[in-house]
Amino acid sequence: MRKSPAPALTMPPAGNRVLSHRLAPEIRCLLRHCARRLALVVAALVVAHVATFAPSISGAQQSEGAMVTIAETEYIRYAVGADGRNLHFIDKQTGTDYCASGAARAAAGGRDRSRAPVFARVKKGRRSFSASAVSSAQGRITIQFGDSGISAALRAGTKPHYFTLEVLSVSDEAADELEFISVPLTLKGSSDEPFAGCVLALNLQTNVPELPRANRHLHAMSYRRFGFAGAKAAVIGCPQDLLRQVMQEVVEDAKELPRSPIGGPWALDAPINRGSYLFNFGNVTESTVDKWIDLLKALGFTQLDFHIGSCLRFGDLEPNAQMYPRGLASLKAVVDRLHAAGVQAGLHTYSFFLDKQSRWVTPVPDPRLAKDATFTLADPLTAQATTVPVVGSTKGMSATTGFFVRNSVTLQIDDELITYTGVLKRRPYAFTGCQRGACGTRAAPHAGGAKVHHLKECFGLFVPDGDSTLFTEVAARTAEVFDECGFDMIYLDALDGEDVIAGPENGWHYGSKFVFEIWKRLERPALMEMSTFHHHLWFVRSRMGAWDHPTRSAKRFVDIHVKANEEGNRPMFLPGELGWWAIMPWRGAQTERTFPDDLEYLCAKCLGTDTGFALMGIDPDSHAASPAMGRFASLVGRYERLRQAQYFSESLKERLRRPGEEFTLEETAEGEWQFRPVRYAKHKVEAIDGERNLWQVNNEFGPQPLQVRIEPLMSAAAYDAPGSIVLADFG
Repeated sequence: MRKSPAPALTMPPAGNRVLSHRLAPEIRCLLRHCARRLALVVAALVVAHVATFAPSISGAQQSEGAMVTIAETEYIRYAVGADGRNLHFIDKQTGTDYCASGAARAAAGGRDRSRAPVFARVKKGRRSFSASAVSSAQGRITIQFGDSGISAALRAGTKPHYFTLEVLSVSDEAADELEFISVPLTLKGSSDEPFAGCVLALNLQTNVPELPRANRHLHAMSYRRFGFAGAKAAVIGCPQDLLRQVMQEVVEDAKELPRSPIGGPWALDAPINRGSYLFNFGNVTESTVDKWIDLLKALGFTQLDFHIGSCLRFGDLEPNAQMYPRGLASLKAVVDRLHAAGVQAGLHTYSFFLDKQSRWVTPVPDPRLAKDATFTLADPLTAQATTVPVVGSTKGMSATTGFFVRNSVTLQIDDELITYTGVLKRRPYAFTGCQRGACGTRAAPHAGGAKVHHLKECFGLFVPDGDSTLFTEVAARTAEVFDECGFDMIYLDALDGEDVIAGPENGWHYGSKFVFEIWKRLERPALMEMSTFHHHLWFVRSRMGAWDHPTRSAKRFVDIHVKANEEGNRPMFLPGELGWWAIMPWRGAQTERTFPDDLEYLCAKCLGTDTGFALMGIDPDSHAASPAMGRFASLVGRYERLRQAQYFSESLKERLRRPGEEFTLEETAEGEWQFRPVRYAKHKVEAIDGERNLWQVNNEFGPQPLQVRIEPLMSAAAYDAPGSIVLADFG
């Protein structure tokens, strides 16, 4: 349809901003139409603007009420509602909201606020109170917790790639626990996701249950026991491929964290962490060290672990005078000789545990030894008495001990230690069957009313009070011996006994405290490992995977171990190791002996994953006495030297890593090394009633001579066989 030309419009006088009402009806209609179109365009631009910069906030503010932005970094924006519920954890680069509560609301049409978890909680006694009101001003966040009457104040700090939350105060001194951030995410915490969320504790007042890696739940707690004020955590939200870099930034910025150039977020970069080692259980001396060096070279190993107990005493690390007549000077001479041969030395301790002959136990027991109960001596006690009468119920006392039992049978009265064999748990309460002057202390009379302390014990060793200066003295002694003798590695065995100090709920703190106290005193970095693992230990840990050796199904065990390293260690940026292996001889029905193909399977997986391992039960004497040990050592040595030289391509190593695939290493006529696929077909031969036992095998390779290994198996003897043992006489 042809349109008529629009009439000319006359502009009103200056200052008049309203068009004349005398415009023709057609013009007024046209303007109204244009105004509606203009309004739609403006609205679209506003929506597009919000969607670009805050896609998940635009509609949420209308339905969720007031919102408090906790922190904003280059990568994320984190916001909660004024009622304390999580609202948004937004990836600013893509606009994706990874806050699980945001997803829950979206599924409910953006209206169901009850499905959004709160970001903070406080616990007092048996009751837990959720955050109910949150406000923020100039980086200070104030939280109210329901009808508890408790409030908490936090300080938010922002870095380019992460933000921190620090507890400033908790109003009620009787509060027990404060969870000062809790953000469930829609992420699974897997390394193949595009985005990662992580929380790092920034001091020993702060507990983060998750290990340092991409996680699906971000939370941190503080406790009255360790002090609320000062508890602090770093919260990371970043692209997955930048996570390690941001974790490094956090550790570099944190004043209270140890920074290991060969541990935590830097562990993957240190070649020392991929070494293999032998165990020395006590016979490496100045006169034998050269034999050990020869054995290490035969194995291709570059590290030697000094497992103390016989060469050094647990706790005070006093050298065995027969092995090291000049004390630590003799030990240092051994370590120096190893270094000259290119071998690194490891100090393998029992953490903070104390030998019962150590300087802190005998001849005068230290008052800072840990106790779990204290009684009062009911009557005066002579130096010869074998019964210790006490005031107070002995109901919780026991005479049961054992390596893994968290209990002692040792009492401390003044400067005397007394062991007992029985407990009277009814009035008159008493400890009976007592040995006086135990552990080299002096038996002495004690006045009625004296304190009777029950000592803590684990692994057959005493424990220092975790809050005493003795605890730090043991750590200081460990660092002193490490530095003076020139060790390169520390393995803190028995750290899994950290729960004995103050219960399993506080084990994370005291185990980490001991490690941190060692680290702050070291003159140079140590490759560190421990017999347990939790969040704080990651900051100094260098490698993971020191599993004990299997007694059966060695190859299946290796496959499980490789998978565990890949799924557990890699997301934490820690190199793995394939455990503490033993070459098992025949030891009876419960143990399978080690065959060459078992060991070659292990070595091939180590090569394919560029992972070290450890061998125990082999020393220069056993190696020289057994031809089989010599063959095993040669096999291991070939693999280790090729692994360290990075001889094979990554594509070949990828094949070696595959579970179940087996290869044998061989040298060509030209002196090159190659792998040949191999299959081991097993068949159990049984002769039943004289019938022939048939076995058919399909050879998938080219023609070759048959190779057979025959292994005799055990079976039960006939019921009436001579020498049979009667298990039950039914007569």
